[in-house]
Amino acid sequence: MNNIVKNDAKNDRGKEGARMTIRRQIIEALKEENLSALDISQLIGIREREVYDHLGHIQRTISSQKENFKMTPPRCLKCGYHFMQRSRLTKPSRCPQCKGTRLTRPTYRIE
Repeated sequence: MNNIVKNDAKNDRGKEGARMTIRRQIIEALKEENLSALDISQLIGIREREVYDHLGHIQRTISSQKENFKMTPPRCLKCGYHFMQRSRLTKPSRCPQCKGTRLTRPTYRIE
């Protein structure tokens, strides 16, 4: 019975054409608009934590092509501090100046 299910899955893929991978879906979404990791996770249907892993790979892939991976850095809503020098893709936990935890999420885009 498992063989039948596997064969049906193969046949379904052949009828629909090649399905886009998660990373390809993320790349296509980022080419259209700025998105945060939370936005991407809701759009694609994966956990936010997984999005950060994919973004790291996408950043390396895009840099080898003729496209730019842009990140809008997070900002503290309490004091206005911008995380301009931050190279990590994840959201920081708190502001280094005022120690506030109300921070905007970084957004990403491919141009």
